[in-house]
Amino acid sequence: MARLLVSVRSASEARAAVEGGAAIVDVKEPSRGSLGRASVDVWREVRAAIPDSTILSVALGELVEWSTGDLPREGWEGIRHRKIGLAGSGEHWRERWSDLRARFETGPGWVAVAYLDWRTAGAPDPFAVIDEAATIADCAGVLFDTFDKSRPIAVPDREWRDRIDRVRAFGRFVAIAGSLDEERIRRLRSMEPDLFAVRGAACEGGDRIRAIDPDRVARLVRAAGADDVPIRNPDRTGRPGPVAGLGRG
Repeated sequence: MARLLVSVRSASEARAAVEGGAAIVDVKEPSRGSLGRASVDVWREVRAAIPDSTILSVALGELVEWSTGDLPREGWEGIRHRKIGLAGSGEHWRERWSDLRARFETGPGWVAVAYLDWRTAGAPDPFAVIDEAATIADCAGVLFDTFDKSRPIAVPDREWRDRIDRVRAFGRFVAIAGSLDEERIRRLRSMEPDLFAVRGAACEGGDRIRAIDPDRVARLVRAAGADDVPIRNPDRTGRPGPVAGLGRG
């Protein structure tokens, strides 16, 4: 049964995501792109706002946005995973990604991002990202996402299965994102990912810039396969535990 990851931009949104039944809270700033980076202060505020048992991850934007002076030296406390996109990273993306990981030195584990609209994004082929993530970068998992959030793409089931099987062959967890809604999540349940990751579908009116709605989160949790989870869960108890392999944040 897949769990739900909800991307949030504030402490209040994080509380709403947990109330709705999200297993993982991911911090990002949607106005800054697919994986827009929020400030370290927001990371800390979110961590303080949710139970210690709730896994926390953060988005770090795109590889091309980073320079040596940008590297945060603190603020990683209580964060389980971090991820960075590879849009526009060019033919030397492997070296650039490796260099960034080395310069971070310590901190949360990495999750690789494979853009399904990789040609539009100028990103590497997903299979190349999977192989790099598993054999060189030693990432905990792979997130299949879309760079252009205005254009959800229909990926043939065989392509999903081939890519997911490749990730699983390396023993990594699989997360699926990309402008998902309840219908698409139910259709993709047969792919048996570990996580479905959402932002817009969990927001008021389905608008990724608006606030997280706990009722919408609860419906998405049920769509992901947790049909025994109540529509609302204000006391934050009785929810499924952490995703296998993801640990606790």
